[in-house]
Amino acid sequence: MLIKLLCLGGIELSSNIFHPVTVGRRMSIPRFLTAAVCASIAFGAAGQSVTIEQVIKKVQEQQKRTHTLQADFRQEKELALLAKPEVSTGTFLYSRPNNVLWTYATPKRVQMVIANGTLTTYYADLAKAERIDVKKFEDRIFKYMGATGAIDELARYFDFTFTDSKSKPVFVLDLTPKNRAVGKRVKRIKIWIDKKSYLAQKFEYVEGDGDITRYEFTNMRINEPVPPSRFAIALPSNVKVEQMKIQ
Repeated sequence: MLIKLLCLGGIELSSNIFHPVTVGRRMSIPRFLTAAVCASIAFGAAGQSVTIEQVIKKVQEQQKRTHTLQADFRQEKELALLAKPEVSTGTFLYSRPNNVLWTYATPKRVQMVIANGTLTTYYADLAKAERIDVKKFEDRIFKYMGATGAIDELARYFDFTFTDSKSKPVFVLDLTPKNRAVGKRVKRIKIWIDKKSYLAQKFEYVEGDGDITRYEFTNMRINEPVPPSRFAIALPSNVKVEQMKIQ
């Protein structure tokens, strides 16, 4: 559930390939990591009162046991410049230690994969692909695919509020910035965790400018076999490949 943490730490990776929702917009890599990490969070201790400390411990324990994760997702963005929310749907796939695949099916067909130290984004409708070498950032990127690093560092920047309402089927984790500098980038993070599956089924983050992004994950499968070939994008011969650089 990393939100702009790399930026807060002084790294801004600007390129539209890190967020395939809207082609041509310049985004930062933390937005790509956001859902990847949230999708991999699991919580336990349903049916009894729990504390935030217990929840964090369960997050860390579950992450150590998670080797693969597959899910369907729905992404919704509310932007000041748009009259109505922008909705995208697709699938998410993660395999330890360092493979991630986002497949956006609607409204635009986009695949984004990290494999073998390279981030490749393929825009099928445009017959275009972009590649960027992320080897020197891999340790940092995939640190946040595990909960331990993410939780520990998020606690440096955010205050946590945990709600366990007996009348609701979800736990809620609410994060608010500890200082004004962080608040300029992100105003709030909110995560809903299903009490039956103990998985994060939905989350929302509000950026400093008021833009809102929501993700909802369904049909989540943990530790099912995933062949390495799933992370290889076969580009058609007519696709123009552009080598990008981190700025």
